[in-house]
Order: sequence, then C-alpha cells, then structure tokens
Amino acid sequence: MDHGRSSGAMGAKGGEPASAGKDAGPALPGVIPGALPGAGAIPGAIPGVESGGKLALTDFVDLATLRNLQEGFAELTRLNTTILDAGGQPLVPQSDPAEREASYQVLDFLLGTESGDAGQRYVAPIVVEDQELGSIEVKSDSREEAEAEWGQLRQVALKLGVAEGSVKDLVEAAESASRPSRSAAVQFLYLLANHITRLCYQEYQLRQRVEELSSLYRLSTLLSSHRDLGQLLEAAAQSAAEVLGAKAVSIRLLDTQTHEWAARAVSGLSRAFLERGPALTGRSPTLSKALAGEAAWLADVREDPRIMTRQEADREGVASVLCAGLLYQGKALGVIHWFTAEPRQFKKAELKLAVAVGQLITAAVVNARHDAQQEERQQVQRQLRLASEVQQKMLPAAVPQVPPFDIAGRYVPSYELGGDFYDLIDLGGSVGVVIGDVVGKGVAAALLMASVRAAIRAFAQEVYDLDEIITRVNVSLARDTRDKEFATLFYGVLDPRTLRLTYCNAGHEPALLLRAGEIIRLETGGMVLGVDEKQRYERGLMDLRSRDTLLFYTDGLVDAMDGQGRRFGRERLIETFRQTEGMSAANAMHHLLWAMRRYIGLNRGVDDTTLVVVRVDPNVARMGL
Repeated sequence: MDHGRSSGAMGAKGGEPASAGKDAGPALPGVIPGALPGAGAIPGAIPGVESGGKLALTDFVDLATLRNLQEGFAELTRLNTTILDAGGQPLVPQSDPAEREASYQVLDFLLGTESGDAGQRYVAPIVVEDQELGSIEVKSDSREEAEAEWGQLRQVALKLGVAEGSVKDLVEAAESASRPSRSAAVQFLYLLANHITRLCYQEYQLRQRVEELSSLYRLSTLLSSHRDLGQLLEAAAQSAAEVLGAKAVSIRLLDTQTHEWAARAVSGLSRAFLERGPALTGRSPTLSKALAGEAAWLADVREDPRIMTRQEADREGVASVLCAGLLYQGKALGVIHWFTAEPRQFKKAELKLAVAVGQLITAAVVNARHDAQQEERQQVQRQLRLASEVQQKMLPAAVPQVPPFDIAGRYVPSYELGGDFYDLIDLGGSVGVVIGDVVGKGVAAALLMASVRAAIRAFAQEVYDLDEIITRVNVSLARDTRDKEFATLFYGVLDPRTLRLTYCNAGHEPALLLRAGEIIRLETGGMVLGVDEKQRYERGLMDLRSRDTLLFYTDGLVDAMDGQGRRFGRERLIETFRQTEGMSAANAMHHLLWAMRRYIGLNRGVDDTTLVVVRVDPNVARMGL
C-alpha cells in the first residue's frame, strides 16, 4: 500500500470514509489544520528492511500520524511533548499555538459545545476491507450532569470565600480550559481507532500473504508431481481456480506454426468451450498487457466481444475475466484466464498473485517439455546404442589367418554410428579386403554402410572378376539410394600362393604400399559408387614381395585436426607410415593411430577412422613361382 493513503476513522481500503453506524457522531472534517487523525498512510512495506539499511520510526508510522500523537498527548497531559528520532532529533515540529487554539475552537464548535448539545456520542468505527470489525465510543456529559458539576464548583468557590461576582468568571474560565482537553480527547479517540484499524489491516494483509504463499506452495507441489504435459495443465487449471477463488480457468498454449492459442486445459467450463477451436493471436489491449508480463482484467466479458460472445458467456455463467501470460525468456508460451460468476473488481494483490501463478505454470510447462524431449533423446540414444552394437557385429569378429599375410584392422567411430566399415572375406584360400566410407554420419550412413557391405559379400561369393563385382554394387546402390547418397570403396583380393593383390578403387583413398622405404599408391578403379549406374570400373594388379606392407584407410585418418584446425594430412601420414618399416601389422596399425591421436591432442575426431594393415611375412617364400 502506498504512503499518503488515508485510513483510521476512514476505512482501511481505498481511502473512502468508513460507515460510523446509525447512532455515530459526526466524523471529523478535514479542514482542521494539524488536527485530523489518521491523515497518514498505512505503510505497505518497511523501507529499512527492504533496502538493508537501519530501521527508523517512520518506517512503521508516518509523520502525519506522529504529529497527531504528539499534539494529542500534549493537549491531554498539558506536558511539553516531542517525538524524537533515533539520533535524538525532533521528527515533527511543534505546531503554532495560535493555529492549534484556532483549530480546537473550530473543533469544539463542531462537537456541539457552543450549541449546548450535551450528551453527544462519538463513535469511531474500525473498518477493514469494507467490513466493520467494531468501534470505539465516547459520550460527553448530559446538560443536567454538566450543570450539576458547575453548580458544585460554585458551592466550593463560595465556601472558599470567593466573591459572588467572581464565581461566574471562575466557572467560565474552567469551561474554557476544559474545552481543548475535550477536543483533544475526541481526536485521540479517532486516532486510537485509526491505529487499531491499521493493526487489524496489517494482520489482515499478513494473513492474506500467508494464504497466498500457501496457495502458491500447494500449486508448486502439485505441478512438480506431474511430468505429462496434458495432466499437468489439467491439474494447473483446477488449482489455479482455487488460488484466486474463480469459477473457471482456461489455459491456452501458443502454436508457433499457426500462431493460434490452442485450448489445452479448462476447469469449470463446458467441453464445448474447449472444443470450440483455437483462438487467433490478435492482440487485444488486455492480451497485450498480459503478454507484457502484467495481469489484466475485464469487469464483464459479456460486453467485450474480444473474449467471447455474450451467448457464450451466459451459457458458461461467467462475468469478469482475469488474464496472465505464460512467458519464458521474454517469449509467449501461452495464456491463462480466470473467470468469475459475478462481476468483480480485482485488487492489486490478486493481480500480482495471478502473475506469480502464471510464472509457476510456465516453469512447469517448460520442465514438462524438457522432460519429454529428454525422454525422446534417451529413447533415441537407446536405439543408437542398439544400432551401434549391430554395426559392431558387422565388423570381422576375428582376423583370418592366411600365411604369409599378417593382417590387422581397426574401426574408430567419431559418433555411436558411422559410415566407415571394413571387412575381411574368406574366399576359399584367398582373402578379400574391403574398406569403405559412405557419405554422412548417424543412422542414415550406418544403413547405407550395411547395404554396401551386404552387396559386396553377396557378389563376392558368386562373381570371379573383381571389377564386375564393383560394377554390380554400383548399379545396386545407384538404384536404391537418393540423390547425394554415395559411397567410396577399396576392394582387394590377396592370393597367398602368388602373393598377388588384385584390386579396384572406387573413388576411395588410394591404398599405400610400403616397399623398402618407398611408397606406391594404388589408384586403379573408377568413380564413387551410387552416382552413375553406367559407370565401368577397372581392376589393378600388384605383385607383392617379402616385407611389403599395405595400408588401407579412410579419410578420417588424414582429416583429423589439431587445436588450430590443421589437418594431419597425407604427407604426415606417409612419413608416419614409413616409420613402421619392419613392424608387425598390429604394431604398425597402433603406431599410426597413436601418431594421429598425439597430433590432434584433446580434439575429437571429425570423422570415423578406419584402417587395415597387411604385411607380407619375410620368413615365407613366394609360393608357386
């Protein structure tokens, strides 16, 4: 509540005069300077507490009230009275005596002293939120009682020897001296009622805030127990109606695609209201205010076609509507409406409560959506792990023993699923070595990889000519894949009797042959698979020698980058490969992978990395020559 708002004998709400009852005396007018009780405000906050500074008396009682207390007490007690602050300095100045005397003369006249209206009752009501809690009443002496008192004064004066002519002056002086005290007493009556009203109103506000916090806590607890968005919104609608004592509630969420407010939950409204379809996001003044972070209301929706038609309002039995936005990071997620059965003026505290409820529901909606997305991601992760396990099973379970060839292979995916693969195929004495890379990553790449691997295995078992095998795989892939889907492949067959490698390179990284420190690139073949089904492929031949080492790899090895974005590159690969001269196939493979890992450091590989190393055993002579 703002400072400067009148209260006390005035009611504790809205600054309007409180009803004094049928028998109450006149309320004090506001024309008496410095004498109007309760002219201050009911403080709604404690500034010293909020700001973290020292407390002051004026944080609790306003200056006008303190002045009334000071003056009223001084008049009643006839003592010089001053109210000081914590530093010993006067908080309010003493009023001018002449002004104060004039004020009491006016008040005395209004109280009926001059008119002889004795026996007057003065009632100060105690009113909070338009409800009279009680009152304080004082009553002056009747005329007979007053005359009896003055008669006694005359008798005492005569017994004391006061001259008959002076008794009249003595009685008139006594009456004149008593008038300010009576006036001050009446002021003090209203001042006391004012402070009792303040105390009652503060207690009332405290209870209201406690109830609001309890309602918000209950709502928060209820919302936290739901993870399904639909159930959450239904529970939120029911609880939100109870929090503000509304007849009905509707919650609409914004569809970002259609820009419509789709009704997601209602409480206290008919099913027809929910099923009447979405509402457009046209910005009415009320909705605009709500979506700006404030609560807005209309006294009677039956007179405002922007909310609903009069027929709909009559059917639903609603009158006033209160609206608050569901806002997250400055963006509108939805809107909540409260409907009342009778026209209602919403208070400032209720508007703040509506905004708080909207914030709680917003947080719950965001959390529910996050949980749903998290669950969806977890399901995808479970599927990816399952697919990864299947993909791993497609790799050779064991390296075939085909002397004099020493063979080692490794597949290192950059994600759970990848498009690289290698295979070692038993061809009845010979061994087929396949290494490939399909475009993309993830599930699509893994499926395409499985398709290429299956086609190679199928054609390799029934077709002898290696170039024909690659041609058939290309035709199959070109017919079954979409645009921009393709694969690169290197397929070679090692004959242990002749030490001959027959191969075809379909757009893949050329295999490298290390012979006595020299590097030979194996490039014969054709373009990538899956683009042109009419493409023809050539086969290449290479006679191997004792101590020769072959390296088959994918581009993830050469494309690996260090922290500054520099590629490992082919030149560095060739230099590292030369260092494997004399190593076994497994040791050569580990040396290459370690050199790449050491180069890129903590960076994650940008692509899958696959390599196969084949070394001709120097202890076995060439067979069949």
